[in-house]
Amino acid sequence: MINFLKNFFDKYFYDDEQYAALFILSIGIIILYFLGGIIAPVLVSILIAYILNGLMSFMEEKGNSRILALSVTLFVFSLLYLSIFLFLPFLSRQILLLVSDIPQIYESVNTFLSNQLAGYALQSNQLDEVVINAFSYIPTLFQNALLQLNSGFSAVMNALLYLIIVPFLVFFLLKDRDIFINYAKFILPKKKNLLTKIWNDLNVQLYGYLRGKGLEMIIVTLVTGFVFYFQGVNYSIILAILVGLSVLIPYVGAILVTIPVVLIGLFQWGLDSSFYIFVTSYLIIQALDGNVLMPLLLGREVKLHPVIIITAVLIFGGIWGFWGLLLAIPIATFLRAIMAAWPTREDLIN
Repeated sequence: MINFLKNFFDKYFYDDEQYAALFILSIGIIILYFLGGIIAPVLVSILIAYILNGLMSFMEEKGNSRILALSVTLFVFSLLYLSIFLFLPFLSRQILLLVSDIPQIYESVNTFLSNQLAGYALQSNQLDEVVINAFSYIPTLFQNALLQLNSGFSAVMNALLYLIIVPFLVFFLLKDRDIFINYAKFILPKKKNLLTKIWNDLNVQLYGYLRGKGLEMIIVTLVTGFVFYFQGVNYSIILAILVGLSVLIPYVGAILVTIPVVLIGLFQWGLDSSFYIFVTSYLIIQALDGNVLMPLLLGREVKLHPVIIITAVLIFGGIWGFWGLLLAIPIATFLRAIMAAWPTREDLIN
């Protein structure tokens, strides 16, 4: 064991810069673990400012003044930010309506399954009991989850802290970008070739992911919302948001969100032709997202395997809840960039 550790450190830690990088990264991980929930608004503000900085830099590269680029960027952010708080009351009402309808949805689905099983010779009293016991937990689970979700949205909508601090931080992070960069340079060691390499790789990967995934979520949510609305689907806003959020977790997200989509469709129409049209339109949206939209927006910029993405979402979501889900992929991308850029003694020799 001692020889293994000695060989490991001899291979990966042969320079003072690597120890400095390890120290900085360790401090960052400790802060995230113990203070991640407290400084979540700061982390979210940094991510938002990082994304908006791409728009700001693009405008500056086109010859626009810094003041104009900053003004346009902040205007775009203000529109998006205010639209969220204007939209939350409608979502909250739909959540409360869905909570009140869950017992009826449960009875409708249970009756449907019982009728379907009645036509098979495999049906038995034991099978009926298993199905009933399994579905008896669904109303309570859905009611608790939706009530917590609704109270979470209401808290966000009513929390003056988030309403003021996030835009405040985003404004100054964009306005005084160079000052904060100088602060970072002051903290970092003079010899920072490794950290620079990590950042360059992270910048390409992270910005590509955030830009592409953000656009994908917005497009999928809007398209799903419009399609479901024109079909007269109950709780179309909730379903559209769930489908949009499902793109965060490849494969598994789409499978999980299909369950409430199908259940609500069955409750509303049964096995009517409208139900099949509804399910078909949903499957078409998922197919277009997975085979056209996602490759077009993301391409190969993010080199994270789906298993790593799912694991990161489970770990950081379990630690920090909603904010963990939001920051899981950026953190995983950051760790991947470190592993890809970290040199070994063999690299030095070669």
